[in-house]
Formats: sequence, structure tokens, C-alpha cells
Amino acid sequence: MLDITHLKKRFKTLRIQAGLTQQEFAAIAGFDYKFYQYLESPRKKQIWLETLDRIANGHGLECWQLLHPDYLSYAKRTKR
Repeated sequence: MLDITHLKKRFKTLRIQAGLTQQEFAAIAGFDYKFYQYLESPRKKQIWLETLDRIANGHGLECWQLLHPDYLSYAKRTKR
């Protein structure tokens, strides 16, 4: 099961894999930098679906791909 802690780790992993800072990704996804920083922090306890959609779009993914528990490892295997 994908809980909010794992989802936040996924945000950070995707951002780092893309070689982006929080500020750079926030600009791409259309967020204020401080808001995106708060999204990755442990203080944020819930995330709206619209926010997830904007994060997914910022990475060129569909929302279901962002939420899929094994998508990142699946995507790495299929790129070869």
C-alpha cells in the first residue's frame, strides 16, 4: 500500500532523478517554491488529487503512474 510517506519519497526520488532542485521543479509544475518544499516535508499530512496531478504532469507522467506502487521500478526495467 502506498501511504503519504512513501508518496513523498517518490516525489523526491523523481525530482532528484530528473536532476532538479525543489525550486526548479516547483516552477515546472506551477507551484510556489515554499509550497512544494512543504509537500516534500514530513509536516504535510494530506495531499489533494489536483496537486498529485500537477506533480505527475511536471514529471511527464499520468497520475496513476505516480500512484502505482511499483511504477518506478517497472519503468526502469522497461527502458532497456
